[in-house]
This record gives sequence, C-alpha cells and structure tokens, in this order.
Amino acid sequence: MKHLIRLALVALFITPFSLSAERSIMDPVVYDLRGALTQGYEVAAVVTDAGELSEFTFDTASSYLTLLKPATFYYALCMDTAGQLAYLYMGPKEVGGSDEPYIQELTPLPSATVQGAKTAGRGYLISLGSGVVVFAAIAALDDGDGFALFVGFFTGLLVATVGAVISVAAGLIKGTKVALDNRAEIQQREAGRNSSSRSSNTQFVVEPVDELLVPAEFTTALKLAVGR
Repeated sequence: MKHLIRLALVALFITPFSLSAERSIMDPVVYDLRGALTQGYEVAAVVTDAGELSEFTFDTASSYLTLLKPATFYYALCMDTAGQLAYLYMGPKEVGGSDEPYIQELTPLPSATVQGAKTAGRGYLISLGSGVVVFAAIAALDDGDGFALFVGFFTGLLVATVGAVISVAAGLIKGTKVALDNRAEIQQREAGRNSSSRSSNTQFVVEPVDELLVPAEFTTALKLAVGR
C-alpha cells in the first residue's frame, strides 16, 4: 500500500510539468496580403533570404499567408489561372505616410478551443491524481475489514468528480477569455492598418515587385519550385 501512495504522489507531481511543456520550434510568420496580391493570383512558392524554399499555407478567405520557415525577408511567386507570374516582397522596409504599403507581419492568434481544452485537461488530470492520492491515503489505514477501502474509494471518487467539474468550468472560462482577447487584438490590428497618420519607421510590409528587381538566385529557386 505504501508503494501505491508513492506512485500516486509521483504521478500527481509530474502531471502539471508534462502538460506545460511547450513546443520548442519557432512560431510561424503570418503576413496579411490584402491590397498586395492581385485578384485572381495565388501564392505558388516562397523563398527566404537564404535562398531556401519555405513551406506555407494561404487562407484565401482572409488573405493570410502563413510561412513555416523563419527568415529576415521573403520573396513570393504568385500565379493566376492562365499561368502568369507575379512577385511579392515580404519583409522590413522604411515606410511612412498613408500612401505607403502597410501590410504588417502578424503574430498567430492562439486558438480559444485549444487553450480551453488544455486548461480543462490539465485540471482533470490533476483532479484524477488527487482522487487517487486520497484513496491511497485512506486505504492505507485499512485494518483488514475493508471499510477504509470502501470509504477511500468513494472519497477519492468524489474528489476526482468535483475536480473534473471545476476543470471543465475553468476550461470554458479560459476559452472565453482567449476568444475575447483575440477579438480585441484583431480590432487593434485593424485600427493600426486603417490609421492614416504613421511616423516614418521600419515596418514589415508586403509589396509587389517586378521580376527584374528580384535577385536571380531567388527567381531561379521560385521558378524551379513551380516547374518553370
């Protein structure tokens, strides 16, 4: 029985740490292509400042381009249904005034569902571990008649159940908070995007660029990626 108690305590101790471990890889880079990508064109390939192709996803509804390889700047090759090519530059540039392109590099927003589920799941496992510890502690007092085992089981079950209910509620609260924070962030981004007065400084922009202005090593890599 002592071994059971020790195992329950160890499980309860390591659970929060195992759940809180985050991915070590860098977050993706997101660019808003509204106003820069010509209608009818879609992103076909992206190359980094190091001349390496970057994996990406493009949401046609929001015009958000998500790049999975971090870099200082990028060039994108875009194509329309007729096979015509166009190029975009994405990266830092000195800009100023409302007439200049202002398509800002964005940080991906956290998922309200994922964050809520993570909070609820963490709380549920902690509750389950607590229930096991309570059961083991009471069961250790059993003198052989089984009464302590009976009491320990139902007490542990009660602790785990109450904890699970609280965990679900905490998950809902967390998810709602993340959703509200996301809405506020989106509104703030729109306000910054629509602002007509900006001081000159370095912004992350997206702008169309003529093929002749794109370094040859980048155009070569981009065209090879689409079979040109």
